[in-house]
Amino acid sequence: MVYAIYVSGSGFSGKTALSLGLIGKFREIGLNVGYFKPVGQGRKMVDGKIRDQDTILLKEVMGLRESLDDLCPVVLGIRYLDQINDKCDELRTTILDAYEKVKEEKDILIVESSTRPESLTCCGLDVPSLAKELDAKIIFSVKGGHDDIAESAILYRDYAHWKGAEMLGTVLNFVPYQQLERMKGVVTPILEGCGLDVLGVIPDHRELTQPFVHDLVDVLGAEVLSGRDSLDNPVEGFLVGAMSPESAMSWLRRSVGGALITGGDRTDLIVTALETKPSAIILTGNIYPSVQVLSSAEEKKIPILLVPSDTYSTVTRLDLLEGRIVSSLSSPKKIKLTRQIINDHVDWGKILEGNEEWKQKKASK
Repeated sequence: MVYAIYVSGSGFSGKTALSLGLIGKFREIGLNVGYFKPVGQGRKMVDGKIRDQDTILLKEVMGLRESLDDLCPVVLGIRYLDQINDKCDELRTTILDAYEKVKEEKDILIVESSTRPESLTCCGLDVPSLAKELDAKIIFSVKGGHDDIAESAILYRDYAHWKGAEMLGTVLNFVPYQQLERMKGVVTPILEGCGLDVLGVIPDHRELTQPFVHDLVDVLGAEVLSGRDSLDNPVEGFLVGAMSPESAMSWLRRSVGGALITGGDRTDLIVTALETKPSAIILTGNIYPSVQVLSSAEEKKIPILLVPSDTYSTVTRLDLLEGRIVSSLSSPKKIKLTRQIINDHVDWGKILEGNEEWKQKKASK
């Protein structure tokens, strides 16, 4: 019988990173581990279908043999209520059929939730309801460094119990370094005093979700005009260049490693930005810069990316990168980091206590 662990949490709270790290660690100790995401969010077209980006990442970096249809059987768009109208029973059957396929021959199955635990409550396909149906135990990831994360963790524990699901515990994730001691010394004892096990306190690793220039190229479908050897530059932030060069200069000097978004006809602003060595310059509206600009950028090894969309659309598309581990050339480093995080900051042995095969292996040693 497969031991299913349902990794849930609030939006951008590190669910995918936690899932990746647990899969890597459990494989490392010799367990056959699978992955399943019952309900995903469609953001990327693959083979003519809208797919969930996290599932694509997991399949790619973990070498999962199952099809994307089985790994993530239900993929919702932004206006998902239109998709589920009168189809709740059909969606449930689709999920359960895929689950039966994915769990075959697995010791452990890591199940990742959609953005919010309460998604599809109207269909009875929210996290606690599905966890109960799949006989999975929930780990809840909560992000932040303030005391109110304790209230969120307790609230969702009570929500899960009210629905009849079992909560393994919570992980305090993306905690700012200056708040680590408070999370460990104050918040953790309070949570455990309320009957909620704290399975880990993970410090904020910005490099885990920080995009690189090649991630921008991928998500924007950009043409690279210069700086091809610098596409692995990390991107520290974004500035929309709609101001004078003088006004932009203060931001550009403070934000080393940021990316500037502006039109190709803003030669004055681009030249100013090149002097501060940004991670990249994104030119919107398919407006090519001057030869002099390209020559200067190439000399300074600064990537200039050309996109056909307007500035607003470009910024909107970049929102897809927020808080995500992007499936790109940067992934191997990030995958290694997720495993290190599990080793250093998560009580993975306690998570495995409910797995009979793991207990037998420990007893035989």
